[in-house]
Amino acid sequence: MEYREQIHSELRRIARKVPYNRAVIGCANLFQGLSFRLTKLPRGVTSRQVVIKGHRGLPLKVEIFEPENRTEKLPCLIYVHGGAFSYRASAYHKKLVSLYAGKAGCRVCFPDYHLTPKYPYPAAYDDVLALYRCVVDRSEEFGVDRGRVGVAGDSAGASIAALICNRCEREGLKPPCVQMLVYPVTDVEMQTDSMKRFSDTPIWNSKNNRRMWSYYGKTLKAEERYDASPMHSRLPQVIPDTYIETAEYDCLHDEGVLYGERLREAGANVEISETRGTIHGYDCAINTKIATENIEKRILFLRKGFGGGPPA
Repeated sequence: MEYREQIHSELRRIARKVPYNRAVIGCANLFQGLSFRLTKLPRGVTSRQVVIKGHRGLPLKVEIFEPENRTEKLPCLIYVHGGAFSYRASAYHKKLVSLYAGKAGCRVCFPDYHLTPKYPYPAAYDDVLALYRCVVDRSEEFGVDRGRVGVAGDSAGASIAALICNRCEREGLKPPCVQMLVYPVTDVEMQTDSMKRFSDTPIWNSKNNRRMWSYYGKTLKAEERYDASPMHSRLPQVIPDTYIETAEYDCLHDEGVLYGERLREAGANVEISETRGTIHGYDCAINTKIATENIEKRILFLRKGFGGGPPA
C-alpha cells in the first residue's frame, strides 16, 4: 500500500521504506555513531559523559545533557533511545534530549546501551536498570533530586523504559515520578489490527517488527518472551503519571493505545496523544511544525511531572 498521500505533507520527504537486517544494522551504526558525535549542542545546554557498570558488569557509557550553569539539584530524565533494540542513537535523538534538558529544566541521562543482535534481552534492560539504580543511589554525584527521576523513551527504548517503571517495586527501587512513552513497542504477540494492516509503511512496518523481536528474544523460550513484553508484565501498585504518543500510520499504533488503556484500568493517570498523519519516527523531521507541536506537548508533560520548574 502506498502511504505518501495519506501522511502529513511535511513528512513526505522522509516517507521511505527502510530495510532492517543484520547487514543494514552494521552499516547504519557506523553512520549513526559519527553523526551523533558531530551534532552540535544547542545554546544553553552542555553535556558530559560518565561510565558505569551495566549488563554483566560491562562498561556502559552514559551521556548527561543538562542546562548550562545550573549547579543545583535538578529533576532527572532517564531517556532510552529507540532503534529496534539494534541501532545506535541518531543525531535527532541528541537534538531531542537537548530540548528536553533545556526546556524541561532537567538533567537527561542517556545510556549507550548494549544492542542486538549481539546482545539480546535482557542486556539493554539490565543496562538501563543499572543506570536507574545508579542515579537514585548516587543522586548527589549526579546532581539529581532523587524524588524527581522519570523514565522515557521512543519505540524500542520506550519498551525498556516501561519495563523499568513496572519492575521498580520488584527491584526494591523508588518508582519514577513520570514515564513518557513515544510510539512504544509494548506487545510481543503482535496481533493488533494495526500490526496486521501496516506491513509496508515507511520507516517501520510489521515485517521489520517481527524480525526485531526475533533478534531481541533469540535466547528466550516461547513462554519466556512475555518477560520482555510490557503488555504482559505485572503492573506495580504505584504507576506514575504517564504520557503515551502514537503515530497514525504505524504498526505499533494499537499496542500503544491498548497499553495506555491497561494502565488506566490499573488506576494510572494516562494521557494518550494520537498524532494524525504521522509515521513511526516522524519526529526525526524535528524542525517541521507537526513535530515541533508534539514535542512541545511532551515538554509540557515533563515540566508538569517534575513540578513545573522554570526552563533553563
